[in-house]
Amino acid sequence: MKQNKYSILPAIIEALIILTTSMLTLLLREVPGMMTYIIPITLLAVYILLKFFYRKGTSWIHRHVTSKGSVANLSTEIERFDHPLGKAEVQKKRMELFHHEFQLEQQSYLLQKEKENDLKLAAILKYTRDTFKRLDFDEIEIFQICECVRYFVTNQQVLNQTEVHIKRRMNVTQIALKNFAWNIAFQYNISGDHAARFVIATFNEWFSNTTFATVRKNLRTTTGKHVIEIDEHIL
Repeated sequence: MKQNKYSILPAIIEALIILTTSMLTLLLREVPGMMTYIIPITLLAVYILLKFFYRKGTSWIHRHVTSKGSVANLSTEIERFDHPLGKAEVQKKRMELFHHEFQLEQQSYLLQKEKENDLKLAAILKYTRDTFKRLDFDEIEIFQICECVRYFVTNQQVLNQTEVHIKRRMNVTQIALKNFAWNIAFQYNISGDHAARFVIATFNEWFSNTTFATVRKNLRTTTGKHVIEIDEHIL
């Protein structure tokens, strides 16, 4: 209602300017000795002056109305947020937004983690292939070793597979194979017990007469020269 009142006021002022100018014209014509050409100039000056005050007045009215409207809107917002129901609604919206962002971040994290795990496993299997190709193991044997390694690092358990048969070679020692098992286990923070069981099960022909305790005790050998050395940086 107040805003409508302020919007009508400029129109009233405009009408008053026109009325004042008209009345001044009549008065100037009645002045004795008033030159005719001076009347339009005087009226123009008066009109411009009144118009100037009119512009200033409407500008002030506009600012006043806008300011009051902004304050009113701000007050309404403050009241809404101060109200318990308003706070609860805001909290709910924030929770929904947080949940949405969290789910997206979680999905992104899981995808990134899966990608990293796949790359890590690929590097481990490549290390395995390269190691045993260098030692002249055949393709079937290397495939079996890779499958045992894959299961071992994925499940942190030993693959109980009776079909696994890796032929013993005299140039490959127990120490070399234990070093290999330790290198793999180290990359995944797998315990020495599991690493010992892995090497015994995978390379059974080398350890058929060796106890678990012996293998576990000397799982890692850094002295001497061996065909498979201890390497913490195989990736």
